[in-house]
Amino acid sequence: MGDSTNIRLNFRKSLGSFSLEVNCTLRTKVSAFLGVSGSGKSTLLNCISGTLTPDEGEIAFGDEVLYASASGINLPPEKRRFGYVFQEGYLFPHLTVAQNIRYGQPNPRKSTDAITVLEIGEFLQQYPKELSGGQRQRVAIARALAMEPRMLLMDEPLASLDSALKDRIIPYLHHVKEVFETPILYVTHAFSEAMALADEAFLIADGAIMASGEPHQLLTAPSAMPIAQMTGVENILFLPVTASDKARGLTALEIGDQSLIIPYIDVEVDEVVPVAIRAEDIMISLDPNLAISARNILLGKIQCLDVKGDRTWLSILVEWHHLAVKITHEAREQLQLREDLEVYCVIKASAINRLWD
Repeated sequence: MGDSTNIRLNFRKSLGSFSLEVNCTLRTKVSAFLGVSGSGKSTLLNCISGTLTPDEGEIAFGDEVLYASASGINLPPEKRRFGYVFQEGYLFPHLTVAQNIRYGQPNPRKSTDAITVLEIGEFLQQYPKELSGGQRQRVAIARALAMEPRMLLMDEPLASLDSALKDRIIPYLHHVKEVFETPILYVTHAFSEAMALADEAFLIADGAIMASGEPHQLLTAPSAMPIAQMTGVENILFLPVTASDKARGLTALEIGDQSLIIPYIDVEVDEVVPVAIRAEDIMISLDPNLAISARNILLGKIQCLDVKGDRTWLSILVEWHHLAVKITHEAREQLQLREDLEVYCVIKASAINRLWD
């Protein structure tokens, strides 16, 4: 996104005893707001969309002011032209998929593009009640895109889906990101979703932005701990295949000058594979010559160390990839871990999961 499409947010909104105060600028293709329930994520989206009016401040999209308390500007939602995808989809139950997508669209070609990218052509004559939860969400996203929004607002769009369905939907969101020029503001409580999709992320807690940066940079921020403890943390890596041996049941992925061994998958060399590793599934060692069954011993350097609750969180740089690691305080003390210390990340191949086919 260039400067002309920057979204500037500087406003305050109170709802009873809760107050949301935001002051930031969104500059990337996909921006994510991470926070637990009640942190202010939905209030933020509603103020941006125009369905809720801030108490004071300013919201601007590029050079256009959407809301400004000082000058009395407050464009209604239909003038802001933002698409909105909710957690439940909210499709019209009495309309077919095709009719839902066509609702309010200015350009039939855009709906065709969305139908193709989200692979929902076979459902066009069906009704929402005949679809699965994942299919309904794909239709809801297609409907929002067909309206040619200037920005897509996504409010926990995967929260109501089980983990298997989430893994199927994330690739479609990647395709949307790649094919459409529409910037996306994505709110979630799941680090794995933010790491898989977002270019920048903002941690929000108690109505305030606590930290911002690339998603992996926020994993060890103190304000991230409630989110991490609630949802678990997965490291999401996109790595090219260097070799695949069906007889041995192993596939090798390139991680800089090192290799990551995972269970065998039937893919071509150089194909990029998305994998997830949970923070608690990574062990730390100071010795690379361990007589253990784990297939992966990766050299890295501790970038950040945070003692929180009953665990120590580490951010370890491995060949320009940041890995979040969760260990016990006893392990930290025994190994005398500190920032800038070189360590080895020990990972079983079976602990590395391919995200999707």
